[in-house]
Amino acid sequence: MTHRPDPVAVVAEFLRKELDQGPVTSSDLEAMARAAGLLSECQRITHAKLFKRAKKSLSIRSVRNGFGSEGEWVWLLDAQPNAEGAGQPLVGSAPVAANAHSEAKMEASAENLAGGAAEIRIPLGWIEGVAALNYHRPPSDIPPHRWRQFVDDCNNFLSSAENWAARATRLGWDAVALFGCRRNRPLDHLGSAGLLWVVNGGRLLELHRDWAVVELAVNGSRRVFHRRRLDAANITLPWIGLRQYSSG
Repeated sequence: MTHRPDPVAVVAEFLRKELDQGPVTSSDLEAMARAAGLLSECQRITHAKLFKRAKKSLSIRSVRNGFGSEGEWVWLLDAQPNAEGAGQPLVGSAPVAANAHSEAKMEASAENLAGGAAEIRIPLGWIEGVAALNYHRPPSDIPPHRWRQFVDDCNNFLSSAENWAARATRLGWDAVALFGCRRNRPLDHLGSAGLLWVVNGGRLLELHRDWAVVELAVNGSRRVFHRRRLDAANITLPWIGLRQYSSG
C-alpha cells in the first residue's frame, strides 16, 4: 500500500525551504506556491487552510514590510530550537524537523567566535557623529519634534541594553545603512534612508545581516526593514551633510 504524504507536512516543508534565508512577501510566496502546484489559481495563500495550518505549526509570523501605501506583508520564519525533539512543531501526529535559519546559524557562529576574541567595539565614528547632532537646532527642512526623535533614537541605539550597535557592527552594518539620509528633505525620501530614520520612536526588535524588525510607536505594528545598498552620491550622514540649521 502506497503511503501518501501528509499534505500539511508537504506545505510546511515548502514554507520552511522558501523562508530559510529570510522573510518573503506573501505575494511572492503565493506565486511560488502556485508554481509548485500547492495552490490553485483562485486560492489566496492567506486563506488556504493547508497553508494556515502549516504556518501555525512552524510559528511563522506575518509582519509589514515598508511604510504607508507602498508597504506589503511578508512571512517570517523564526529560528526554531534544535534540541532533540524539543520545541519541534507537530503536523498531524508526526514531528516536523525544525531548521534554524542559515543566517541565524552564521550569526550564532560569529557570536561564539567573538566570545573568545576581543570585545566587539562600536565604531568611534558612530559615537562621535551622533554626539555632534545638535538636539535643539534641527536642519531647516526637518520639523523640530521629528529631529529630536531621530537624535533620541540614535542615542538609544548606541546605548541600548540589547547592545544593538555592537551587534550591527558584528553583522556588517555600516554608518550609511544605519544613519544615512538624503541631503535635502530626508523625510520625503525614507526609501533612501537608514534604519534609524524609520524607527521614529518605536522599538528595534530584531537585527540580522540584511534586515531588521521594527515595532512602530504609533500603533505597535511591526515592519521589516531591509538593509539598503544606497547610492553614496545622493546620501549623506546627518552629522556631515545636514549643516543648515534653523534658528529655533
